[in-house]
Amino acid sequence: MDYAQIPPGEVLDGRFEVRRLIKSGGMGAVYEVSDRLLGGKTFAVKQIRPSADPKEFQQAKSHFIGEIGVMQSLHHPNIPKIISSFFLGDSFFFVMEFVDGIDLSAYRKKHGPNGLPVAKVVGWAIQVLDALDYVHDRQNPVVHRDIKPSNILLDEVNNRIVLIDFGIAHATDPADGWIGTPGYAGVEQQLGKPEPRSDLYALAATMHELLTGLKPKSFDFVTLADLKVEAPEGLQDILDYALEPYAEERIASAKEMKEALLRLPGLSIEGPSENREHAFDVAANTINREAIVPGLKELIERFGNECQTPYLPATLSFNRFVLGAMTSFELVITKDDQRESIRFEEKQGLLAPVLLGEVFPLKNPSPEPVKEIIERFAADYEQFKNSSWQIL
Repeated sequence: MDYAQIPPGEVLDGRFEVRRLIKSGGMGAVYEVSDRLLGGKTFAVKQIRPSADPKEFQQAKSHFIGEIGVMQSLHHPNIPKIISSFFLGDSFFFVMEFVDGIDLSAYRKKHGPNGLPVAKVVGWAIQVLDALDYVHDRQNPVVHRDIKPSNILLDEVNNRIVLIDFGIAHATDPADGWIGTPGYAGVEQQLGKPEPRSDLYALAATMHELLTGLKPKSFDFVTLADLKVEAPEGLQDILDYALEPYAEERIASAKEMKEALLRLPGLSIEGPSENREHAFDVAANTINREAIVPGLKELIERFGNECQTPYLPATLSFNRFVLGAMTSFELVITKDDQRESIRFEEKQGLLAPVLLGEVFPLKNPSPEPVKEIIERFAADYEQFKNSSWQIL
């Protein structure tokens, strides 16, 4: 399968119907798809096609599995949600939130080829830094490694910035050498040793490009004043500090850089509109982590070989948990973004599913209703199993 030629109508992983190609190049492509299991909800699918060399392919596959696990654990409004992942042929795929937006490279070319307003650029950078503070502050920090205008999407309706290709780049190329883009990478990254401050250098280079219209050249940034860019006092100092070639001389953290930008005088910065979907997503994933996954793991232990579900997904969107007596007995769990609920349906063999219960995490974050639903499912299975055996 050619990564740039998956035709509209093709169904991937038995579920995701391709609508159109969004973009392609290098080692992959991105498609807009509709999810047949979630009523046609729109997602984006990224296809990664690594080297055909068997050894490099296996290395890339290992990297991909590790990276996708990390990405599925991230829940932040400026990072797209990863829904699922799968392998098909010689390609890796991951499914993520569809962001209806324009990347900042295209936005600059359209609205400000010679530079964009300072307040806009600083406001966008603050959102990126909020995401970087979140991922850099984890116990095992996540480094993006390729921040640049084309990897930052703007949802213009909600003034929301989304940082794309987050971490996945590492899975695409196991070959020796550094990962990133010339002009946006500090010395340590070009030496193959990226760290959180590498992202700060890349963001500052991105800000300089958006403010001036000039693509960055390695370690060569003309001052805003020399380029006649009107900027508040202190902005040049922040950029200079973040653009130090060597990481040890650079601004210390995303939090520090964000706070410095917020202190700039005379700027009217418009933040993103309230992201209720993100609030629901966080609440739903909390319920998944604290109640659904532990409950299903108990069922796996309780029913042993009768359980036909080998693993539990890291994220919650649509999940089938299957037990087996004479025929399959399923618990279908669906996260409904429109109703802001999680639905639990019981399906016996070929019979139509029956609603066991529905929880609303934003209204009631308690795990107890979920535990009761899972216990009811287990009791129904015991009754179903015993009935099946008696018929025989």
